[in-house]
Amino acid sequence: MSSIFDKKFLFRSFSPTASSASAYTASALICAVFILSFFAISSVAHAYDRTELKISKSIANIREKADLKSSVVWVLSPAESFLVDKGEKGWFAVYPASSDLSGLPIGYISKKIVIPAAQNSPVVDWGDVRYVGKELNYHIERSSKSAVAGKLAEGDKIKVGFLRGGWYAIFKADKPVASEEDALGFVKKGLVDIKLDDARIRYAVRKISVIQKPVTTSKAVGVLNPGHRAQVGKEKGGMYALYRIDTLVKKDTPVWGYAWGPFLAAYPKNLEKKKMAGIDTRKAELEAEKKKKKVELQKRTTALASMDKAMDEVLNAPIVTETMFASAVLNVRSEPNAKSLIVDKLEVGQAVLVGPEEGKWFPVFKAGATAESDSLLVGYVYKAYLNAEPPVEVKKDRPAKKRIPGGPDEVPIKITSKKMTFSENKNRITFSGNVKVVRLDVTLTSDTLTAFLKAGGDSLKDTQDKIKEIVAKGRVKVNMNNRKGSCEKLTFVVVDSIILMEGNAKLQDGPNLVQGNLIKFYLKDNRSEVVGGDKPVEAIFFTPKNVAP
Repeated sequence: MSSIFDKKFLFRSFSPTASSASAYTASALICAVFILSFFAISSVAHAYDRTELKISKSIANIREKADLKSSVVWVLSPAESFLVDKGEKGWFAVYPASSDLSGLPIGYISKKIVIPAAQNSPVVDWGDVRYVGKELNYHIERSSKSAVAGKLAEGDKIKVGFLRGGWYAIFKADKPVASEEDALGFVKKGLVDIKLDDARIRYAVRKISVIQKPVTTSKAVGVLNPGHRAQVGKEKGGMYALYRIDTLVKKDTPVWGYAWGPFLAAYPKNLEKKKMAGIDTRKAELEAEKKKKKVELQKRTTALASMDKAMDEVLNAPIVTETMFASAVLNVRSEPNAKSLIVDKLEVGQAVLVGPEEGKWFPVFKAGATAESDSLLVGYVYKAYLNAEPPVEVKKDRPAKKRIPGGPDEVPIKITSKKMTFSENKNRITFSGNVKVVRLDVTLTSDTLTAFLKAGGDSLKDTQDKIKEIVAKGRVKVNMNNRKGSCEKLTFVVVDSIILMEGNAKLQDGPNLVQGNLIKFYLKDNRSEVVGGDKPVEAIFFTPKNVAP
């Protein structure tokens, strides 16, 4: 027997017996003549006039006879062209577009619903998809008494067409059907036309649009190609409500769209049962996953609550501090890092309040803080230069060493520019043109920079000790170790160690970014404050990849 994809059965074999030899020879000659004739007239047979092609105005029935009471043998989609003869008594005989009108017509269509086809209209595919519900044989001719040409297995997908005498011609499912000559064989209509009113799954017998509402003018929301399946709901006005095949349909599940009933075939019950079993199994799996996630979420919520509680206890716990003494002139830095910003200095023997050590560094807190008070962090100092006892040469009652302006303990500020102007009356120095300021690991550039001096003095001597405020304007950019900032105006209040960044101010610390109308940076406290002004404050922070949300 042949498979569904084997067409050898179309060529019958004969034994060259004595009784049949002459008949076989005659048949061979006839076939040879036929083939030559075919090639001679093929261009004529298929050269139909385009004006002979028609299309239907809407979905239309092709009937077995030219009679409205005759049985329907095909349903036409609109806008697909087909060939007709001259017609008579209000009916056209319908043929495949490749026909020469000499054979049997497919059926008949009323002239009332036919119009001439456009030049670019597609030709009708005369095959509709069918799924085989059980194993069945197909025959060489439209008769159960004819030889079996092959066998179809359960679940096979085929195309059927050219319905005559209750028999379909069957074709390969993956090719368009243009003529009955390409048929694999014939099967009874009832074996592949399954009517199951309660079928949960239907499939497209040909390419159809899925529309938003059960109205012909509604817009399309999708397409079902031949053989594609969908779950169906209620039927309304000849249309079925559709749900995607992988959707778990419940009472409140939204409808995907609607499609015409004549182009949707019922899926065989045994195949549907297997398909729905898979969907129901997946539904159970999803429900189990949902319950598992709910339990995990509850555990995680409980764990996070415990972590929050422990963190609150740590944050709210009083800071344990002790007094230590500097054994050398010592920098106080903003971070426990030798490259971070210097925010203060300790003199030899100066007492300082420190917290628990962090690696090689001690956090420094404001003087007078106790274990019970809300101590404020000032910065960090290197622990190797701190001792529990003051140096021998330093007496506790001796006043702190006074700094000498311009001496070795001061940090120099280097300023370069194209022009410098000193105004003795106004107590200020103005730099302009490619201004650059460098102080340790702080670099500032701007168009202009003005240093406001304290009153007193008549020269530039000891200017650094006299500076009370520095104001930079125009394309201001500042780099502080790993921090980068920009603004329209920057003010450095020397006495309070405060930097004010105004006008489209931005401050970036590594990948983290804050911006607003005004940014206040307190060097001593190592903290910043952002004010939005007319626009909201914007902050972008990056967290490590391995930190759970």
